[in-house]
Amino acid sequence: MAKKENILDRDKVRKIQKIERIILSKKDMYPVQEFLNRKKSGDILDVVVKTILSQNTSDNLRDIAFENLKRRFKDMREILRADEAEVVELIRVCGLPRVKLKRIKSAIQRIIERFENPEELCKLTKDSAFSFLTSIDGIGPKSAEVILAFGCGFDTFPVDTHVSRIIRRLGIADGSREKIYRIVSPHFKNKILSHVFLIYHGRNVCRARNPRCDLCVFRRYCDYFMKSKGEGF
Repeated sequence: MAKKENILDRDKVRKIQKIERIILSKKDMYPVQEFLNRKKSGDILDVVVKTILSQNTSDNLRDIAFENLKRRFKDMREILRADEAEVVELIRVCGLPRVKLKRIKSAIQRIIERFENPEELCKLTKDSAFSFLTSIDGIGPKSAEVILAFGCGFDTFPVDTHVSRIIRRLGIADGSREKIYRIVSPHFKNKILSHVFLIYHGRNVCRARNPRCDLCVFRRYCDYFMKSKGEGF
């Protein structure tokens, strides 16, 4: 019988529960609430476009590209009829402009073909909305979860570079971001809050290079810390 790779054992589930308790008790370490105030903010097409622009770039460059579009277009549907060369220049700052424009146009087209009012996407169940979004070229699980959280107000657990790095170092799960999302997400009860906390933690403490383990609130449960430092608390 094939190994059930999408199921966590009890010890790892308990570790997630401990990590989440720490997140809830330490959430004021980072501007988590400020970030969460953006939840369910803005037009759904704005959120879709901004999410695609954010792929493989920094938040700052994404925001510049998005503001360029907002100054030029009152409604993101106008991008479908706009001159491609012009739009490419507007979003060039965030990288891969032609790829991202293709994805943006594909996403907008699919959404307006399916829904008379794009906001109706958010009236679907979370699972149905997720399935629809991930069927669009260029929107993977992480992007879909972000759209559902900040476009529709669903409680989701997107797995980005920072989240996946922390989950791996804790010894909870390994593999691709998509695999980590599948097996870890169901066990977080406060999903978007935990996601946002872990993003800040990955940027400030559990960095890809030179992680600041001495400042980490998770070190007691971290496999990486135990192996690299050879001590626990």
